[in-house]
Amino acid sequence: MGEKNLYRREGVWWLRATVRGQEVRESLRTRDVKTARKLRDLKLEEIRGARWRGEERVSWKAAVAAWGESALGQIGPNTAKRYAVSLKQCEAWLSKYDIDKIDGKVIQTLVTARRAEGATPATVRRDLTAISRVLEYAEANEWREGNPTLSKRRLLRERRDPILLPTPEAIEDVLAACSRRFAALVRAAELTGCRQAELVGARWRDFSERDGALEIIGKGVKRRTIQLSAEATAHFSAQPRTLMAPKADTPANTPRAAVSPLIFCRESGEPFKSAASDFGHRRRVAAARAKRDGRTLQLFRFHDLRHLFAVRYLRDGGGIYELSKHLGHTSVQTTEIYLAFLTPDEAARARQGTAQNTAHSQRSEKA
Repeated sequence: MGEKNLYRREGVWWLRATVRGQEVRESLRTRDVKTARKLRDLKLEEIRGARWRGEERVSWKAAVAAWGESALGQIGPNTAKRYAVSLKQCEAWLSKYDIDKIDGKVIQTLVTARRAEGATPATVRRDLTAISRVLEYAEANEWREGNPTLSKRRLLRERRDPILLPTPEAIEDVLAACSRRFAALVRAAELTGCRQAELVGARWRDFSERDGALEIIGKGVKRRTIQLSAEATAHFSAQPRTLMAPKADTPANTPRAAVSPLIFCRESGEPFKSAASDFGHRRRVAAARAKRDGRTLQLFRFHDLRHLFAVRYLRDGGGIYELSKHLGHTSVQTTEIYLAFLTPDEAARARQGTAQNTAHSQRSEKA
């Protein structure tokens, strides 16, 4: 029969054929010519059958594009951005496949390669979550069956970074290395326990000085209102109302610039778009200064200020249930990690606050 529709590349046999005017090229993943012939015949029969039945295959790229259009307005901007980053990072391993050919073996190859690149289990889990969304969409459209990412995600246990409580000295060192406006953002994290993104997006219209309250948008675009301490309320109130800087092409007779809606922003009124890297840079500056002074700076993350707030809140007599709502946790079990930093008496008091609040909530629901 010869080697019709077959060719070799670096010793591996490939299929090359034209079916109903469409060229097909695919590795048969074998160096044995007899095996290649059998695989070629099976593959051509499969392709021709699909073409004649009108079952045109959908590529991975096409599936991603279709899912992206369907997801518009269905997921928050931060989630969409995170998914886009993951899908871009995984494209090299998936773009050569049709959506129905992505199986457990393909996913495991991707996972192994990502881990070899240095990606943490948490990062790979986020990648698989993004891939899973596309596969779920494809399955709903009957382009494929099953979702092989589910078992792989279960095997990748996400390890939490250890909780570090920043010392007052370390916080002041970092604040001294920040600009005045960025230092205000960092201090707000210490005083409120809010996530970085929540503070970067905090708006004047959502802050009430009279009520000492702030409405914020948390994970999953979920809104919640938190009560601010007197110190936090004063800190927010002290922030300047910033005029938006005019753009370079703004006409001279343009009316006065509008006030930025953001509480914490740059001198131009624009948001801190790279707050995470900005904080890392300021921390390195603070560490270099401390080293010159013969000291060692305690290195902490922006998120550790959230942990510090939580522990202080409980030590001051707050309940776990109240804290859980304040932090925006979906389960009080997540908040209970902070009990490990309390004395037995403090932990008992925090749990009692939980029981009291739960009972009060139940009574309110019955009423």
